[in-house]
Amino acid sequence: MRRLWVRLGAAPGPTRGRGVMVVGSAATAAARESVGRLAFLAILVLGLAASQDGRAQNYIGASQCKTCHEFEYRVWAAGPHARADKSLSERERKDAKCNTCHMMATEEDTAEFSGIECERCHGPGRYYHRRYVMRDRELARLVGLLDPKAEHCQQCHTEGGPSIKPFDYDEMWAKIDHRREARARWEKSRANVPTSQGEVEDEP
Repeated sequence: MRRLWVRLGAAPGPTRGRGVMVVGSAATAAARESVGRLAFLAILVLGLAASQDGRAQNYIGASQCKTCHEFEYRVWAAGPHARADKSLSERERKDAKCNTCHMMATEEDTAEFSGIECERCHGPGRYYHRRYVMRDRELARLVGLLDPKAEHCQQCHTEGGPSIKPFDYDEMWAKIDHRREARARWEKSRANVPTSQGEVEDEP
């Protein structure tokens, strides 16, 4: 690394006596990158905070999630959340007591959505869905990606819900498991089970 010895308070040039080491071009570039990153994060966070009132406009839709998360999409599409809105009558679709947990947003904003999609649990994806953001675990969570826990599910799956059977998180999760281990099992079975046409079976 190039080093320059510059006297404190002196103009650039030959130095004598006491001095301070100034880091060269590589560190300068790193500093600029750090400042740029902080500015980028600040803009994203401010934009995210300012747009919370338009939550539906921050959703990108499950079909967009599918482009990178095929297995997860398949699990969702085959599960009950994708059809959550189908059990509602026209009156219930306009009732906040019902559409809050059976639909992505209000009736006027849900034409492009189907039931309860990925972002209802993982947070609106407008800011974190791009590949370069998703590759940065800290950045993705800073701009909206959520890691759902049982408490998130229980916001809708409550004791006051219409289901007769009490909500059991572990039992219900097993039906929609799309974590890394489940995906690994699916990928392994997909590679090893041929179909009659010589292709592999790719259902979850």
